[in-house]
Amino acid sequence: MSSEDKRPRALWWVAGIATVATFLADLVVERGANSGLRIAGVVLLLLAPFFFVPPFFLLKKHGRTETGQSYFCTTRVVDRGVYGVVRHPQYVGYALLALGFAMRTQNIISWISAGVAVAFFYLQALAEERFCAGQLGAEYAAYVKRVPRFNFAFGLLRYLRAKL
Repeated sequence: MSSEDKRPRALWWVAGIATVATFLADLVVERGANSGLRIAGVVLLLLAPFFFVPPFFLLKKHGRTETGQSYFCTTRVVDRGVYGVVRHPQYVGYALLALGFAMRTQNIISWISAGVAVAFFYLQALAEERFCAGQLGAEYAAYVKRVPRFNFAFGLLRYLRAKL
């Protein structure tokens, strides 16, 4: 991998802005009346950090970055921890945040923002997979076959089955 971080980012920015919009809507608009959706939203909000926090540490510890590079500029596939469950844990976590805020708010603005966020996180993941395949080759291709892109329930079952 070159010393310059050339990962695709444009779609991530759109998804990030849409996620922030769901958060802001949660702060300023009146919440919907469906308490079941609000509770489900809180559950998603509590679950989200388990996906978006660990990658910061896992990539830095196991990703073998070049001196002076961001932890995202790894030179090897990291398939430990949450990366053994889903290929894009941070995007799963951010999508859970957007959906959680939308469920709490139950407002058309937050639903649209959450939909945009999830769609663009998905598109960003596809772009990053093409980039990683080009950078990491066969090692990444094998990882793609072992670990699902986003389905964390299926990924967790496969991960636990492999550990037993």
